[in-house]
Amino acid sequence: MTRDPHDGRRAPAVAARFGGAIAAAALLASCTAPATPEARPTDLPRPSVATSTPTPTPEPEPADPLEAAVELVLRPERLELLDAEGAVVADLSYDADVAAFIAALTTALAAAPTIEEHDGSLETWPTTVYAWEGLQVADDHEGAGPIDLNLAVRVTTPVVGDGLAVRTVTGFQPGDDAEALAADLGEPWTGSGWDQVRAETGAPIGQQLIAEYENAYSVAVNTWPVDDGDGSWLYAPWNFGVGHV
Repeated sequence: MTRDPHDGRRAPAVAARFGGAIAAAALLASCTAPATPEARPTDLPRPSVATSTPTPTPEPEPADPLEAAVELVLRPERLELLDAEGAVVADLSYDADVAAFIAALTTALAAAPTIEEHDGSLETWPTTVYAWEGLQVADDHEGAGPIDLNLAVRVTTPVVGDGLAVRTVTGFQPGDDAEALAADLGEPWTGSGWDQVRAETGAPIGQQLIAEYENAYSVAVNTWPVDDGDGSWLYAPWNFGVGHV
């Protein structure tokens, strides 16, 4: 077979021709192939956000009503603490537990008392005295009885503690004119310096033993001389209707 002398040259030409065609086809394919879709914002990973439970703000402690007391009123069987509006914020019975009674006064007076122990004598029981300037609470250790309540209060100044005014239910204050009070109430008066006037008397607690006085607890206005006061002072409870030694 006779070989065409042009075959050797024809192969590169064909290759070149097909190479161009292939390159063109490749270029065309690259232009017509679908592009890879771009990531949308919603497909992107979201940054993690640190979360924490907010710490609640603690509620302020409610104010103790005793801290609002501005007046101390002695009554025949109890002591009342009043606020500036005249409302009773505490009603302390003289028969109350001594610890609770003293704790309430400590808050109202904004000061702790000094404590004194007194031995008994032939006429008195052993007694613990809780004292603030101008005010004393005596706890005799006699226990409950038909005559005395558990505690007794003596006030010798018109203001005690942190500005707490002291009075009877009618407005009489320590240091006021006891003789004028006796005249107003029709109480006896001797002028001896040892007078007592009933400022207020409670309900009878038993049979009347003395003609002039009910067997009942009273708030007494005294003129007896005392070391921590000058003039009249208040004492409760005091029973004018029983014999006192």
